Amino acid sequence: MKETKLIIKKGLKLKDPVMIVGLPGIGNVGKLIAEHLKKEFKAEKIAVLYSPHFPHQVVMLKNGGIRLVGNRFYLLRSKSGKPLKRDIVLLTGESQAITPEGQYEVNAKIVDFFKDGLKGKFIYTLGGYSVSRNIAETPKVYGNVTEKGVIGRFKDSGVIFGKSRGMILGSAGLIIAFAKMRGVGGICLMGETSFLDVDAAAAKAVLVALAKSLDLDINMQNLDKIIERTARTLKELEKQASGFATQTGEGEERRPSYIR
Repeated sequence: MKETKLIIKKGLKLKDPVMIVGLPGIGNVGKLIAEHLKKEFKAEKIAVLYSPHFPHQVVMLKNGGIRLVGNRFYLLRSKSGKPLKRDIVLLTGESQAITPEGQYEVNAKIVDFFKDGLKGKFIYTLGGYSVSRNIAETPKVYGNVTEKGVIGRFKDSGVIFGKSRGMILGSAGLIIAFAKMRGVGGICLMGETSFLDVDAAAAKAVLVALAKSLDLDINMQNLDKIIERTARTLKELEKQASGFATQTGEGEERRPSYIR
C-alpha cells in the first residue's frame, strides 16, 4: 500500500449528512464520544480508510483474527426503533496519521470523501483542550469554527468562543481547516481537560453540547460510570501519595506531580 485509500460500501446514498469526527487525542475525548455514539445508535459501517501513514500495527480481534489499523466511517441508524431526524456519519478509529505529511494526506481525503462522495455540508470534530493541570469539576467546552456565521448555531449551547488559544493538533484541527477550504461548514468542540489519558467528564461536556446541536436524546450512563471510576481512582492515588509524603517527611509541595 503506497497511498491512502478508501473502501466504500456500494450503493451508498445519504441525504444532506453531517459528520462527527471522534479520533484518539488529548484526553481521548473524541474517541470516547465516538464509541459511545456507535453503541447508542446501532451504527452501520459504510467505509474504511487505510493509509501507510498509520502506525505499522495490526489489531487483534476477538475471533482470533487481525485487521489493519484504520479509520472507519459509520452511519448512525436509530435508537429504540426511532429513526434519526437526519443522516449522521461518524468517523473514528484506532489512530491518527503519525507523520505531518500523513496528517495532511489523510485528513484532506476524509474531507474530500465527505463533500464529494457523501455530499455533506457540515462537520463536527471533537477533542480535548488542555487548560491546566487541575481537574475541572464542571469542564467547559470551547469551540472554533470555519466561519463566524457558524457561531450563531451554538448560541444557547454553552460553548465558549474566542477564548481558546494555541494550536489544535491533528485531525480535529486539520479536518475543519480543509473543510473551510472546500466550502464545508465546521466546528471543533473541545472539552476542558487536564492530565488524564481518558477524560470522561470532558467527553460528557462535549457530548451534551453536541446532542443539543443535533437534537439527539443520548443516555449518558456509561460515561457517568467512567467518571465515577476515575474519581475513585484519583482519590486512591491521593491517599497513597499522602501516605508516601508522611513516611518520607515531605510536605504537600513534594507530592508526585501527577497528583494535583
